[in-house]
Amino acid sequence: MTKASSFIKSFVAAIAGDNAEAQALKVWRMVESALTTQIANLRGDLIRKEDAVTDAQETLDGARINNGQKITDRDSYVATLISSKEKLNKAEKELKAHQDTIAFLEEEYTNLKAE
Repeated sequence: MTKASSFIKSFVAAIAGDNAEAQALKVWRMVESALTTQIANLRGDLIRKEDAVTDAQETLDGARINNGQKITDRDSYVATLISSKEKLNKAEKELKAHQDTIAFLEEEYTNLKAE
């Protein structure tokens, strides 16, 4: 009877397509692959984003002291200072958004794996 039942299930699956569990397993493998790959890629990019913040902070630090040069144009000095601060703000926002995306995807993956 077991062989007949197995045959019947296989035959029906071949005619009607995969059963719901088989489809769910296929979809889960794709979901798991997508999430783990994306998380790994984003973690790799995280270093670049952190470096951008560090570089922007160093640029602002240099701008504050006019990179050790005499200030001959006050407007240019102030414009450079403001521009440097805006670049730092942008780099920090991008880093935060990137970290939030990683955290979100990790949380989703954890929730989806849970039984």
